[in-house]
Amino acid sequence: MKKIGFSSMRSLDQLKSLTGSVAGGGVAKNLSFSSRPSSDSISYGSFANLKLTAEKLVKEQASVKTDLEMANSKLKKSMEHIRVLEEKLQNAFNENAKLKVKQKEDEKLWKGLESKFSSTKALCDQLTDTLQHLAGQVQDAEKDKEFFEVKLSASSKAIDCLNQKMDALSLKLVSAEENIRGREKELEELKIGKEEREKFYRDEQCRTVNLIEEKDAMIKKFEATVAANKQAAASLNSKLREVHLELSSKEVEITRLVNTKENLEKEKSNLQLSNGDFARKLAMSIQETKNLEGCVHVLAAQLVELDKQNLTFTDKFDELNSLYDACFKLVQQERDLAAKHSQKLYDQLHGEFLCIASERDALQLVNKELNDKITELQRVQESVMAQLSEESRLAGERIKRLESESENLLSKKTETEKLVSELEQKVNFLSESSRSSENKVQDLLFKISALELEKKDYTEQMLTEIQRKTEEMDSLQKESQKRDLCVDSLEKQVSHVQNILGEKEQLIMQYEQREKRLQDQITQNQEMLVAAESKIEDAKKQYDLMLESKQSELSRHLKEISQRNDQAINDIRRKYEVEKQEIVSQEKEKAAKLIGEMETTCEQKLADFKEESRLHLMHIQEEHAVLESPFQGVTQRPVSKLLKKVQNAKTGSIMSTPKHHKKVTHHEYEVETTNGRTITKRRKTRSTVMFEDPSKQKKMNAAKAIVPGSFVKEFKGGHRNPSSNIGDLFSEGSLNPYADDPYAFD
Repeated sequence: MKKIGFSSMRSLDQLKSLTGSVAGGGVAKNLSFSSRPSSDSISYGSFANLKLTAEKLVKEQASVKTDLEMANSKLKKSMEHIRVLEEKLQNAFNENAKLKVKQKEDEKLWKGLESKFSSTKALCDQLTDTLQHLAGQVQDAEKDKEFFEVKLSASSKAIDCLNQKMDALSLKLVSAEENIRGREKELEELKIGKEEREKFYRDEQCRTVNLIEEKDAMIKKFEATVAANKQAAASLNSKLREVHLELSSKEVEITRLVNTKENLEKEKSNLQLSNGDFARKLAMSIQETKNLEGCVHVLAAQLVELDKQNLTFTDKFDELNSLYDACFKLVQQERDLAAKHSQKLYDQLHGEFLCIASERDALQLVNKELNDKITELQRVQESVMAQLSEESRLAGERIKRLESESENLLSKKTETEKLVSELEQKVNFLSESSRSSENKVQDLLFKISALELEKKDYTEQMLTEIQRKTEEMDSLQKESQKRDLCVDSLEKQVSHVQNILGEKEQLIMQYEQREKRLQDQITQNQEMLVAAESKIEDAKKQYDLMLESKQSELSRHLKEISQRNDQAINDIRRKYEVEKQEIVSQEKEKAAKLIGEMETTCEQKLADFKEESRLHLMHIQEEHAVLESPFQGVTQRPVSKLLKKVQNAKTGSIMSTPKHHKKVTHHEYEVETTNGRTITKRRKTRSTVMFEDPSKQKKMNAAKAIVPGSFVKEFKGGHRNPSSNIGDLFSEGSLNPYADDPYAFD
């Protein structure tokens, strides 16, 4: 290119020299023309030569004009070609800018690919971490599974032990239910016997009421006899000594009766002990029932705990199933996401690789086109320079020919001098035109020089741009090589990722197989749990049946015990009634004997009997006050008032009693008897207190002292506690003979 530029410069210098020579010729001609009027002695031949030379010069000027026109046309063509080249260069610049933009975009895409690759690496690391975590969770799940299997085996053993215990308890419950049923029957029988006893005691109360009325009638008769026997009091006083002797004998009899009473009390204590034994047995049976109930509650609590444990086991198994399902879903989702992500990355990388390959091919095509354009431009430049060199060579040849012709014209100058005068005007005009043409040529030369300078600059710019393009091509080739290497590395990484994905799929298959195994084991465990629950339900049913049987047995046993207690109570009551009737009959016989004896001996020993009877009554009053002090609030008896009246009475005969006492007692009795009631309260008169047997009163007080009020209150409250003595058996209102009337057995 530099050689071509130098050749063009040389051709231009030659053109400048030619124009200078032409201008010099013109100047010489001017000088010759200017010197022509001064030399009037020149010949006509020289003028003819000058004329010829002028014609030649005109021809040469015409040829030069044609050459200049040709040069101008060529310059125009070269300018157009240069414009086309400039447009092509501008297009090349634009394409270079586009290529730079594409290169920047490729760099951005490459950075995006690198970031995506780093994200894929991070995802792969996360996937490996998640797989390790899942492996740890699977190991923990296997450990939990082993632990649950151990717990299930232990629970199965515990269930077997519980089944054995339940069998034993079922046997016990069967026996207990049988006892309960027997006791329930006994209780029913006891209720029936109790109702019968209440009826019997009501009948006895009616009988006692009738007996009391008969006794009242007898008392009236005795009062009449006493009134009749008052007259015989003197005789009775004489017989008091004998009565004292008889009293001593009676005291012996009283001691004997006390001994019999003690024996009866011993028998009562024995009966009470037997009742206590029965009560203890009842308490033991109740404790056994309570213990059985406690065992039943404990077993129920254990069953509830087992149910809770079964529920917790089922909840835990459900949670494990849900966790395994969630893990499986997560693994599947991760696998799908990883596969989708890797597929997307692969598609993106493949698309980007295809885009880069297509862009590389396009760049290669563009580079080839640019190279072709550059070669074409070089060829065009070479052709233009060759044309310019040829044109300069032709111009030189023409100049040489013009020089030769100028020599010929100089020879013909003489011929032209003749025509000079004719052609002076024309020459002047032509000189002016030549000057203008010279000016134009100079302008054209300046333009050509400027164009050459611009061409030099353009060639230099083109060279620099070509070098830059070559450097860019080298850099693009290097980048394409790097991209090829990156694509190879990415393909390797993609293959590695595919291998990792294959390994992950294998691991996932293994995890799925393990999950299937775990699910099978879970189903087996659930079946075992269902079987255990069915066993527990069967055990519950057996336990309920055992409880029912035990309750029936306990009811039977309680009924039997109640029947036995009723029988014992009935026996004791019969014995007591027989003894009571015997004692009453004995007392009646003794009273009749004493009355007969007293009728015979009361007149003799009345004074002594009064004193002794007063002392004896005081002693009995003290004993009676001691015995009935806790029962004064319950039963108010008029005996104490009568005893006070007896104390306040004067010692002497029976007639010393005031009359108003007799009237008052008799009036009160008449009012109470004439009140219209079927059952009335009866108060002992002074005569009955005086002439009653003190031993009988002692027995009555002792019988009254036997029955405590606490047992009466307990039976009135409705509680049936085990009795500590025989008085508790008669503590109810229907069984207590002392509840309505304290003198029922007088």
